[in-house]
Amino acid sequence: MSQLIPKDAAVILKINDLETFRNDISNSDFTKRISNTATYEAFQEALKQFEDFKSSVPVVLAFGHSKDSISYTFITKQTSKTDSLNLKLPYVKVIDSFYIASNSQKTIVPQIQDNAEVASLFKISDPEKSFSILLKSDLTNMFGDAFFVDTSQNFGDWTVLDAHISPNQITLNGLVSNTTSTQKLSTVFNGNIPQENHIQNIVPIQSEGFSSFTYHDYQTLKQHLDLYNGKAIDSTHTSELFETVHEIGEIYLEQASVIVLRSIDAAATKEALRQHQNSIENFRGSDILQLEDSLLLKNTFKPLLSKTTTSYIALDDFFVFSHSIDPLKTIISNYQNGTVLSNNDAFNTNFAHLSDESSALVIASPKRLNKQLQQLFQVDKNFELDAYKFSAFQWIEDDGYAHVNSIINKSKKRALANTISEEFTITLESDVLNTPQFVTNHRTKQKEIVVQDINNQLYLISNTGKILWKKRLNGPVLGNIEQVDLYKNGRLQLAFATPKRMYILDRNGNDVGPFPIKFNDDITQPLSVFDYDKNKNYRFLIAQDKDLLMLDRKGKTVRGFNYKKDQSITKQPKHFRVRNKDYIVFASNNKMKILNRRGDQRINVKETVNFSENPIFLYKNTFATTTQSGELTQTNLKGAVSKQALGLDTSHKIDATSKTLVSLSNNQLHIKQNTYELEYGDYSLPKIFYLNDKIYVSVTDRQSQKVYLFDSNAKLQNNFPVFGNSTIDLNNIDNDRNLEFVTIGDSNSIIVYKKN
Repeated sequence: MSQLIPKDAAVILKINDLETFRNDISNSDFTKRISNTATYEAFQEALKQFEDFKSSVPVVLAFGHSKDSISYTFITKQTSKTDSLNLKLPYVKVIDSFYIASNSQKTIVPQIQDNAEVASLFKISDPEKSFSILLKSDLTNMFGDAFFVDTSQNFGDWTVLDAHISPNQITLNGLVSNTTSTQKLSTVFNGNIPQENHIQNIVPIQSEGFSSFTYHDYQTLKQHLDLYNGKAIDSTHTSELFETVHEIGEIYLEQASVIVLRSIDAAATKEALRQHQNSIENFRGSDILQLEDSLLLKNTFKPLLSKTTTSYIALDDFFVFSHSIDPLKTIISNYQNGTVLSNNDAFNTNFAHLSDESSALVIASPKRLNKQLQQLFQVDKNFELDAYKFSAFQWIEDDGYAHVNSIINKSKKRALANTISEEFTITLESDVLNTPQFVTNHRTKQKEIVVQDINNQLYLISNTGKILWKKRLNGPVLGNIEQVDLYKNGRLQLAFATPKRMYILDRNGNDVGPFPIKFNDDITQPLSVFDYDKNKNYRFLIAQDKDLLMLDRKGKTVRGFNYKKDQSITKQPKHFRVRNKDYIVFASNNKMKILNRRGDQRINVKETVNFSENPIFLYKNTFATTTQSGELTQTNLKGAVSKQALGLDTSHKIDATSKTLVSLSNNQLHIKQNTYELEYGDYSLPKIFYLNDKIYVSVTDRQSQKVYLFDSNAKLQNNFPVFGNSTIDLNNIDNDRNLEFVTIGDSNSIIVYKKN
């Protein structure tokens, strides 16, 4: 595929999964903020041409620039789906079984080209990421110029970056490649072992960030800088000074910047600076000293350092140089007070994603990141990045390669106790069909989200908001999705039914054989999953109008289960264990059916019940539900039925656990013996959650789009209600101290909130 990429391509996107890529881009807060740039608009225009292309085969999208226009070329393996594409692009060809479409005739000339460098970069890109970015020399230089060293203009020949995008974060990992003999800035650390960064220990929190460069051998670094600059600087009198230093950098203060050296032998560094020890002023116990040679640092480390300096201070292992005194006083004050980046949570969160040692590290505040993006996109625009507190860009020398790591992260505001914060919103391709729910990631033991849209597409979404996969089903999921450990190895699968299929999907959304199983007759109730003895010998119960079919974990019919069909099954069969006996309980028209494991009648319930639409629960060792007239009906283990008037209206809703009953009638929410008067509205089923030894009850008013959450005393929780359009699922999804919940937002989106 690489040999078909136009020679003038400056940016190449290798997209491993186009649908995942689209979802990542559309749900990213950061990409929305740069969406008004000409570069991004050209990218969106190109992507729009292929919005009907649903294949999972890799594609390449290459961009070139000529005169005042941007050309783009789409390349992928020819399939039946490419044959049916109805594109508006004027130029389309098939070359060697590859489908090529472009807005420029020049880029689609049918000739095979030698793109060996691109091919090699394709090989080292990560196919597990949704996409990789390749930048040719001009844009590689712009990338280096914007994020690492000003005025570089000669950073490298190619850059390849694997991208991982979630709603609030972008990470880029890759390397800069050099194919020519010309000295590049990305090679100046060749032969030097990256060192641990320490400058953050002296950088004021209110700064715009800093740059840090490390080396273990000054003479080797000097040789490479001399080659890059095209001339040698006499360093006889500086070797003694800089050989005791292993880290240099620049701190970007609001009004000025300062240069920092970190010494591994502060006493030796002070001795090397002995000719520059005339005191100008003493501030808070620290001498501010005069530096005789204002070009010393600039000339020695050009272009890594570019400022002239006339004074300096020594603070423990740090030597800070400036062109004026006031910035040095700012450094002294913050260092003494401990108001430095290394004590900042937002900085430490991003720093934790990076390698411990680096050749170059740049940390950018929102203001500085805005400047860097203006430089990269060549625009004068405020990208409104206040929430992106400390973006990080790292460059690591490794055996002749410059590895690059970047993280641009939307920092969360420190939440006040008893508040509700919106974690993220995910927009689906179509309107949401069913209630989103949490499922367990068996690898992390944290939670993820499953939800389906009206096109029957099932989504698995991470707890950071990244769409992990989508799978089109043959119909809507009935009821809740269950999780099973089919192979008894700790790996969980998703089990559920649609009207014509029973599915089991693995962690990656793949079918687990022999599932899905097809049925000619409709499945009329949600799939019931039983694990009688908690030994993972699962039984799957399928209801088809009047019939019940029991399957084992291999999809085989369970011999010995023989249910004699009666009338239509009107409530999902449930399994309860009471006093070491198993009960399969459901409603068949107006009769309560209670079976044993074999499908035989365990309890004969003679009395008929005019059932409401509410489920059956195990409540106080009875099988309980309600009648259409609002009575609580309970069937005991001998089959006797008792009824209790609860004063509920005909459209009432209930939920129950073994000891707790919750009902909603008119605008009255009853939790045990407590009552809360709601506004009149269109309410969902109440739902009980038992988490952290505490009972919570939720209900949602779909009319006013409000989610309510109560405790067991019917006390409304602080800062509720919040915006939402469905029943919620509530859990601790990321193993921190706080609970999260998910609900439908707008018709095509879901929202995850955190209860602080």
